[in-house]
Amino acid sequence: MDLYVSENGRSKDQSLLKERFNRAALTAAATIGALFVCAAAVEWIRSAYAPFRGFADYEWFPRLQTLLYLLGMFNILLIKYVVMRIYSAPGTADLGTIVRRLSHADSASMLISGLPGLYGLILFLFAGDLIDFYMLFGLSIIYCMIYLPRYKKWISVIKENLTD
Repeated sequence: MDLYVSENGRSKDQSLLKERFNRAALTAAATIGALFVCAAAVEWIRSAYAPFRGFADYEWFPRLQTLLYLLGMFNILLIKYVVMRIYSAPGTADLGTIVRRLSHADSASMLISGLPGLYGLILFLFAGDLIDFYMLFGLSIIYCMIYLPRYKKWISVIKENLTD
């Protein structure tokens, strides 16, 4: 992996890897932070407008609720599909391409992992039910824990693809 060593002894490839990993980690932190900002907003709205009953006509809400719960559960399939498309994109199998794909895949995974929390916020604002928000918020947190960027995984993927 250390193909080029500069005057100060640091590898150019190593710095590229760390820079891209830090970007993916920043995306992960922003996604998780946004989820907790949504939770804080839900709690603030609930306490400021007590009793909060939502802003929507409840007549069509059950259909939207079902749709958003299904979308939240099927987000894992969307993540798998997006990651597969990123990894199977045409291009060379050099280190820069592999690192860029890892960065894009992890960033996309984290952003999609946060969607169920957004669905829960929408349901809370429409109906005012905390259960909807916290169920989908919890699902988002689980997805984020599963798809959190891991440096060791990146190293093993790079070694696997460069030795082929």
